[in-house]
Amino acid sequence: MAAGGDKIITYDPPGAIGLVDNDALLLVRFDETDTTTRPKDETGVLGDLDIVGAAAGLTMPQLVDGAVGRARRFVPANLTGLAAKDLVPGSTLITRDLSIQVIMSWNAAQQLAAGAPGTIIARGLSTGTVEFVAYGLQIAVVDAPSFTGQLQWFWQDIAGTLHVEAGAQFVNNGNMTMLTATRRWISPTSVLLRYYIGDQLIGTVQSADGSIGGGTTGTTLIGVRTSAVPANINFLAGNIDELLVLDRELCAEEIEATWLRITKYQPLGVQLFRETIPRGFPIPKEPTSDPQLEIRMVGQVLGYAAAKAEEFRANFLPQRAYGQVLADWIEATRVTPAPGDDIDTKRSRVLARLRQKQGIAPPGIQVALSGLLGGAPTSALQLISLSNVMRDEFTTLDTLRWDMTPAAAATLVGNAARFTPAAGTYLAAPAGAWRTMVAPISQSTLANVVGQERILGKVQMVTPQSGAEVGVLVANRGADRYLLLGLRDNAGTFQIVTEVFDRWVSSGTVVRATLGGNPASLWLYLHQQSDGTWIAEWSTTSETTGYTASAPFAAFGTNPVYNAGAYFRSTGALAGAAAADVDMLSVYAPNGIRTFNAFVLLDRALGFNPDIAACRSVLREIRHGFTFATFITSRNCLANDPDCGAGVAPCGPLP
Repeated sequence: MAAGGDKIITYDPPGAIGLVDNDALLLVRFDETDTTTRPKDETGVLGDLDIVGAAAGLTMPQLVDGAVGRARRFVPANLTGLAAKDLVPGSTLITRDLSIQVIMSWNAAQQLAAGAPGTIIARGLSTGTVEFVAYGLQIAVVDAPSFTGQLQWFWQDIAGTLHVEAGAQFVNNGNMTMLTATRRWISPTSVLLRYYIGDQLIGTVQSADGSIGGGTTGTTLIGVRTSAVPANINFLAGNIDELLVLDRELCAEEIEATWLRITKYQPLGVQLFRETIPRGFPIPKEPTSDPQLEIRMVGQVLGYAAAKAEEFRANFLPQRAYGQVLADWIEATRVTPAPGDDIDTKRSRVLARLRQKQGIAPPGIQVALSGLLGGAPTSALQLISLSNVMRDEFTTLDTLRWDMTPAAAATLVGNAARFTPAAGTYLAAPAGAWRTMVAPISQSTLANVVGQERILGKVQMVTPQSGAEVGVLVANRGADRYLLLGLRDNAGTFQIVTEVFDRWVSSGTVVRATLGGNPASLWLYLHQQSDGTWIAEWSTTSETTGYTASAPFAAFGTNPVYNAGAYFRSTGALAGAAAADVDMLSVYAPNGIRTFNAFVLLDRALGFNPDIAACRSVLREIRHGFTFATFITSRNCLANDPDCGAGVAPCGPLP
């Protein structure tokens, strides 16, 4: 069943503070004292509403009691309707964002008998370019016995084609209620429509009809619209109490606040004031008496004030704010809204700026630094956040990442770092000629915590030579401690070996496995246990399967390791040139501080002169609670270059 049967506005006798909005483009209350008096709009943009101005034959709708005041009764059989032109041409023309809110009742049986939907409002006669319909709202019968109708937007495009949009169903059995329809223009091919009854959203529609027409001299019609002939059509069956048009989109929270004010807080205000009168106090009981009128008037004001207080309480935070409160949030957070921003975008930008204070909004960082970049566009910023995994598949060979000994120890061949030693001896020793390429490992910030580092590498002996060995290593090079896991060519028989050096004292080579022939691909995996021991694993199948593991073995206790990478060495003299590839290296330091470092880079090669000190100050304020952040202009770390991050504790340079 469609929604809305319980959304009823009741005042006995009628009379209450109804629709109120300081931004109203059009507000018609129908508070005339007799039927013959022509209705006026509160904002003063329309001429008096009359039965002339549309096609001939309209009659004046009868003045009746409404809910919050007097109302006008529209009856299709009587050809009732109202029309007026703008006092200043174009005053009511809206082709973009729009809201229509109406307090009314609907007669489903009369509407069914009329044989056409009933028009609440239409701006434009549809008789030509200057009278194209810029917006209109109607109710179509869905099922009269169950009092079910469908609320629908309609308008003409710039070519004059009428578009009746998909609507939303609701139930109204003739009681006064509040209907709201909003239109958000996104583009000429996208419009977002929403429909409400009371405070309940009953439908959301995405329309492609964004090419909206309308003429500056258009006529506003209530209770009827006209065809291009022209002829009066689509008469409304129902009573309209108040009608509000806004040139912006009302949000759900704003609609809810209006509904609760009218149906809950204002009646409570009347009840509260009435209960303050002592029992037995002589006061007339007739609802039309002056004392009863004063009770209702004062109570309504009390309820209105209470409703506004509750509205502020419920909608103060930016995710629900609107109107002046949202504008104040925008000003306080120094967000610069773009023209035409919808309320969802405005709220999101405020929230992003607030979250930026915790360092979680990279776009917010760009906004915050935009005035400090020496004229550089924010698109030139590189936001670099790190993880505790460092993986390199060698599509390029980054010499800033890999420290090679000797220089150019490996070169890029295809997608591999290749060691290509000539015939000779390449011992792993203090004065040995072995080849290494290593990167720093991020260490734990906690004392006495084993790093549990892991390194995985894919290697291949491309040109074997007896005595040649290629593999992965972890090390503390400053203390001359190394742990090697490699593939060794032992006179044509290929072995998996490990060897530990502590201050260049070897604990001896351990053959972990004999593979026989030279494997086409080999994955080597070293990882430390929580007790400081290490496990070596290897696979000739794939990176993720087929591994054989050694038993845990000691290396250099719980002493930290600071480096990881790949190596090539020999056990003696190579008879000829060798070649060995490292296709991939992945280093993981789960307890390291790498993830706590963040950098914002504006490359100095672009030629801009940012205010570096101010940028770093901003980043200190908006970083993560667990992140150290700084601003840099170069990835290179030079001791005499203050702008690269060196010495900016605790970050240091990019690893």
